[in-house]
Amino acid sequence: MTKDYKPFLQKAFRGVVRDILQDVAKNGLSGDSHYFITFQTNRDDVIMPDFVRAKYPEEISIILQNQFSNLIVSSDSFSVDLAFGGVESTLVVPYTALTVFADPAAQFMLSFEPEQKSLSEKNEALASESTQHSEIIDLTRLRTGK
Repeated sequence: MTKDYKPFLQKAFRGVVRDILQDVAKNGLSGDSHYFITFQTNRDDVIMPDFVRAKYPEEISIILQNQFSNLIVSSDSFSVDLAFGGVESTLVVPYTALTVFADPAAQFMLSFEPEQKSLSEKNEALASESTQHSEIIDLTRLRTGK
């Protein structure tokens, strides 16, 4: 069996996104660069207002170009303030939730497989696992000793 290098590449490419966003947070956007960022919204580690999540229950694409502020980049996520319907909102996005990162001006794009399942997929997996491992015990047999 051959080694699966895909997880290593995904991790490295997430690091590239982190480094790009750190540069933007420090120096601002350069030239015509702007970023299309698509990520899963149906995860418990993505923080966003409920009204935005209700409108985009599985995935959303945001653009970092002219109207964003407070870009804060950490080792495992970034946060940014954007306006949705005129309401300024803070998003916190772990890099593992990313599905696409692109800079159309540079003809640059990275595509990702999210590492963590969505909330609904997690719940389905838990339900399936619990039914597979469950056992029905007849308590009347235990009481009567039969």
